[in-house]
Amino acid sequence: MLTSILERRITLHQLRIFKTVVDLHGFTRAAEALALTQSAVTHQIQALERSIGFAVFQSSRRTIELTQVGTALYERAGRILALVRETGDALDDIAGLKSGSVRIAADTTVGIYVLPDAMAAFRQSHPEIALSLDVVNRQRVRELLLSGDADIGVAGRLWEDDLLEAEPFLNNELKCFSAPSHPLAQRRRVEPAELLGGPLLLREVGSGTRESAEAILREHGVRPQPDMEMASNGALKRAVARGLGVTILSTYAVRLEVELGHLTIVPVRGLPVSRRWHVVWTRERILSPAVQAFRKHLLAPDWRQQLSVPLTSE
Repeated sequence: MLTSILERRITLHQLRIFKTVVDLHGFTRAAEALALTQSAVTHQIQALERSIGFAVFQSSRRTIELTQVGTALYERAGRILALVRETGDALDDIAGLKSGSVRIAADTTVGIYVLPDAMAAFRQSHPEIALSLDVVNRQRVRELLLSGDADIGVAGRLWEDDLLEAEPFLNNELKCFSAPSHPLAQRRRVEPAELLGGPLLLREVGSGTRESAEAILREHGVRPQPDMEMASNGALKRAVARGLGVTILSTYAVRLEVELGHLTIVPVRGLPVSRRWHVVWTRERILSPAVQAFRKHLLAPDWRQQLSVPLTSE
């Protein structure tokens, strides 16, 4: 049976090389990243293909393109390697070693404006645990978790996904902002529909902030039609500060700009709205002691006292 052949012949070394070739889009880059020769990488991929009896890459293509078998193998390789890594972490802890690592994937806003504070506080009490943070949009957080390239994630709106576990993490208040000179900023009250003529600027499709903003507007009977999309909070804030329009953002993302007078709160009916970020992990994976410790730390209240107090409209 093919299963028994895989158990006997495929090595973790081959899987790691295969995944690196795909992730870096080439044999040469993979060889450099793994400190191997290109011929060694090619040899291991060929040995992998002989073991399973199928090609994993399209041989007629110049660029790296997976076959159907290669795609199936890649989808599972990350999880296999992550499980091996978790097992090693667990055995190290059982043996009394103070080591481990935590790979975090976070939605853009919480990743930039909140998690660095949490990581700094965690590092003070666990200096031996290596931390890494990948700041991406909401959809990419899910992809990294399911591929095994992240141990734990933080995101806002949850997915309808049986593969993931989640628990509430932190309240996230969203408000409307503009330049102080914008006409809507001079009003005592603004109707949600008026934001469309702002004009309305939003984050890119797939980001948690974009989805929250659209949900808020739909709750007030407004069909979101942004005049401009930006894949960066920084670019979005600068465009709004320069008078290009209005936007809906987390109060955590704009504290500095409001304090400096570059942005101001637009008094929109129905705002602010409070959403919530969640800690997320893959249900089928056993979290290593290091990841479990970080997860518990995120949910603890102590480090949150160092966060900036949310903005008010006064």
